[in-house]
This record gives sequence, structure tokens and C-alpha cells, in this order.
Amino acid sequence: MAPAATPCSPCLLLASSAYPPPLRLFRGAVRPLLPRSRGGGVRLRIRCGAANEEAEARRGEQLKASVEEMAPGLDLVTLAACLVGLLTGVSVVLFNLSVHEIRDLFWDGIPLRGASWLREEPTGEIWQRVILVPVSGGIIVGGLNMLRSSIKTNSDGTVSNIKGVFRPFLKAVAASFTLGTGNSLGPEGPSVEIGSAIAKGFGNVFGWEGGKKLSLVAAGSAAGIASGFNAAVAGCFFAVESVLWPSSAASSSLSNSTPMVILSAVIASIVSEIGLGSDPAFTVPEYDFRSPTELPLYLLLGVFCGLVSITLSRCTALTMDAVESLQKATGLPRASSPALGGLIVGLLALIYPEVLYWGFENVDILLESRPFTSGLSASVLVQLIGVKILATSLCRAFGLVGGYYAPSLFIGAATGMAYGKFMRFTFTGSEALFHVPFLDVASPQAYGLVICPSKQYYASSGQLLLPSSGQLLLTLLLGEDQ
Repeated sequence: MAPAATPCSPCLLLASSAYPPPLRLFRGAVRPLLPRSRGGGVRLRIRCGAANEEAEARRGEQLKASVEEMAPGLDLVTLAACLVGLLTGVSVVLFNLSVHEIRDLFWDGIPLRGASWLREEPTGEIWQRVILVPVSGGIIVGGLNMLRSSIKTNSDGTVSNIKGVFRPFLKAVAASFTLGTGNSLGPEGPSVEIGSAIAKGFGNVFGWEGGKKLSLVAAGSAAGIASGFNAAVAGCFFAVESVLWPSSAASSSLSNSTPMVILSAVIASIVSEIGLGSDPAFTVPEYDFRSPTELPLYLLLGVFCGLVSITLSRCTALTMDAVESLQKATGLPRASSPALGGLIVGLLALIYPEVLYWGFENVDILLESRPFTSGLSASVLVQLIGVKILATSLCRAFGLVGGYYAPSLFIGAATGMAYGKFMRFTFTGSEALFHVPFLDVASPQAYGLVICPSKQYYASSGQLLLPSSGQLLLTLLLGEDQ
């Protein structure tokens, strides 16, 4: 009987424990050899060993499943980022084309020469259109805002997801009417929101959370900027600065997000170039840099520009508070607020027509880069700075939909041109106020181009953000050869 005890090792008993009938046979063989107390101990050790190995097996299977799930998941997220770039590019192209069509419809196909044509027409013949067109846009936007706010997405069901798709769509349509009717905002904010909305939609469909969803939203934001301005590199910088770096999870997801952001931005930029063309956003005038002794003048210009930027930010905050107080005090419906904002913009445009949104053609007027435009005096440019800040702040406060980058370029160009003209009048020419032999002041266009990007990109809260993407974006807007 002694040799018969050898096969009944713990390993064999453990292996046979998974099969109850053989285990009963071995128990019959082991029971005469082992005392009852030790037999209980043996049985206890067998159960503990089996539980530990089963737990380790489960852990291995879970780890294997997570690794197998990770690789296809990352590929799927990258593919989703490419689709986000494609859909964002198509959507932004349609958005910009709709803005142009609405502008041609409401302004009766007026040639693309900016709002300067209004200065050439008698006020008695154009005042009705100048006032009623922005008001009409405000009425339409008010209705769209009311419809958008009535859509509730509280649950996680299919109906709620379908409703969630209509909210960004209605906001994009509202932005189209805001800009097409000339209200003083820009197209870059809606472009970013279009890309972000498409990215969030993909994340909701696949149930992605955390780093995957953050990376996808960054890719959508990059695609929005890239397609809106045909500037893929600026879109990548924007996504890193505005989405990835501010997030707490950015440090762990930045390296994984970079390929997705680049692919999405490049695809969206290609689609935009196919749909909208590759021409620069505005014409670059001739400019020069004449002497290093001129550098202190640029330094002083930077100080003035910072003050103007702060003024825009504070004015936006104050007007939003004032409009909110007005709505509470008078019971003004929020649906009618955009129409009131359009009315104020129309009244301002009777005297300063350049405050109307007309693409980037108004920037060409300020920079005097087109042959049919006549230069504006320094005093008029200074007035335009204040009026544009007021009009942009009121449009935002009254609920019109749009971005801040296009108005900031306009304000920056007006600031630089006014400063350049004042400096040339002060230090150059036969009637200069101060004759400095070693100081040769460049043309005002040089100061206008330098200060254009210094207004940067403003977020919805009115805070000054994203300096590097703002500078890079202007460079790409001017064209690669500039």
C-alpha cells in the first residue's frame, strides 16, 4: 500500500479537484493512509490552493482582455479622429458657404469690397437696409436660441442623444445668420464648436470617457480651427493650448493625442482648401522695417495694445452684466435680445459701417491693401477701435452667436494703423513735431500687421488666451510666402 500513496500528492489532488467523481475515488484511497485530522488539513490546503490559482487565472484573463482591448481601441479612436476631421471640414465649409449665401441674400449681392461701400452711398438711401438687416438676423437668432434652449437632454437614451445633435446644429445655423447679416462677431468660435460637437458625438456613440474622449475633443477643436482658417498647424497648437494643457489628464494623454490631433487637423484643412480655396484670408500690403532705432516705438505699441485688449475684455464683462440686469429689471425676453443687439449694431453702422462683419475685407480696408480703398485718418481709426469694442461686446451680451478672433484682428489692425500714422506725423515729414535725425519711421501698414495678432484669441468668458496659436494663426492667414 505504501507505493499507492505516491500518486496522491497535493498536485494530483489539486488537479483532480476540478472533477468531482475522480476526487471521490482518490479520497477513498487516501482516507486509510492519513489521519482524519491531517486529512482535514490536506483538504483545506487543496481548497486554498485551488482558490489562489483560480484568482490568478482570472487576473491573467482580465489583463489579457484589457491588453487585447487596448490596441484595437486605440486604433478605433485614431480612426474616429480621422472621421472627425473629415466631417468637421465638410461642416465648416458648409457653414462658411451658408454665411456667404445669407450675406448675398440680405445685402442683395453687393460686391465683395467690405463695408466701405456704405461710405460711398447717401445715408438717406441705405439707412433702412443698414438697420433692418442686422435686426432681421437678430430676430432669427432669437428664435433659434429659444428653440435650442427648449431641447432638454437629461437622460442617456437614444432620444436624448438625437436631441443633443440638434443643439450644436441650431447654434451653427444661428451663427450663420449672425455673421451673414453683418453683426459684429467672427466665424472661428462656431468652427471650433462644430468640431468639438462632432467629436463629443463620436465619444457618446462609442461610450468613451477620460483620456480617449479628451483626445477626440482635442482633435475636433484642431479640425475646427484648421478648416475654418485653412491652417492645420495653428489648429494643432490651439488644441494643445485650449484642450489638452488645461485638463488634469493632459499630462498622461498628450503623447497619445498628438497623432490624432495632427491627422484630424490635416484632413480638415485639406477638405477646407478643396471647398473654400487656398487664398489668404486678407491681402498683405507692402511694408518695411527701416531702422533698429524704431524698435522702442514697437515696444510702446505693445503697451497700447495690451491696454486695448484689457478694455475689450472688461467691456464684454460689463455689457453682459448690464444686459442681464436689464433683462431682469424690464422683463425683456431672451428671445428678443438678439434683435435689440442687431438694432444697436445697425445704428452704429450708419456712422461707422466698418463695424459690420464682412469677412476679412474690412481688415483690408484698414490696412489700405486694396487699390479701391481710400485710407482712413488716424482720428477715424481711433473712433473705430472704441465702436468695434462696443459693438462686439453688445453682440455677445445680447445673445448673438459668433467668435472673437475676427473682431480682435480688426481692432488690432485699427490700433496699429492709427499708431503708425500718428508716429509718422510726429517724427517724419516736413511738418514733423519732433525732428530726430537717426529715427526713420516705417509705413503705418507695418505697425498694423505687427499688432493684428496681439489681440489673440478670446474665449467665451472674455479672457485673453492662447498667445502662440494666435501669432501662428495670423502668419498662416497671411499666406506661406509672407
